[in-house]
Amino acid sequence: MNAVLLMTAAGLGLLAFFEPCTIATHTLFAVRLSHEAVRRRRLALAALVLSRALLLMAIFGMAAWVGLDGIPTATAMTMLGVTGAIYLLSRRIYLPVPHMAFFHLIPGHARLSQGIKLGLTLPACTLPLVLVVGVTSALTQRPDMAMLAGLIFAGMFSLPTLWNSTHKLDAAHRAFLGRAANLSPYITTLLLWSGAFMIWQTGV
Repeated sequence: MNAVLLMTAAGLGLLAFFEPCTIATHTLFAVRLSHEAVRRRRLALAALVLSRALLLMAIFGMAAWVGLDGIPTATAMTMLGVTGAIYLLSRRIYLPVPHMAFFHLIPGHARLSQGIKLGLTLPACTLPLVLVVGVTSALTQRPDMAMLAGLIFAGMFSLPTLWNSTHKLDAAHRAFLGRAANLSPYITTLLLWSGAFMIWQTGV
């Protein structure tokens, strides 16, 4: 289960960047940083990664600490299946799901840097991905492994932003990001439905 948790965190963390509601803001942030001095860029990126890592480590660690005695097969299948269907529906219909901006809980948050604000925000389309890793963390009942999963998720989520901030955003790169944003909801849906199918197979 620990290996499954860490692999899930890595895969879904990377996928989180390419979700449509995430890729534009993070790419814009990276482009702005690319014009900054090296020291300022590194500080901003460090703020992004550190704040995101602390947030996700806290969420997943708390989930593992609370734990779950077990989720019925039908419930797990339904959760994954419905979430996948919502992803597909969101490609055609706007769903007013708000981002979770945790930085608003910090006094004087208006003075925080953009990197910290971005790191302490979970975009709406990444929430199901975080939920999947959170539930898996709860099933392990290992806060140490769950916090490691949070660190991995945060690192993979932030990795494309780090890359984009040091590389020129040419036409080919923009075209790739556009294709990835269009494709990612379908990949996410496929992964969720595959997970539901595997649970059904193991429960048969």
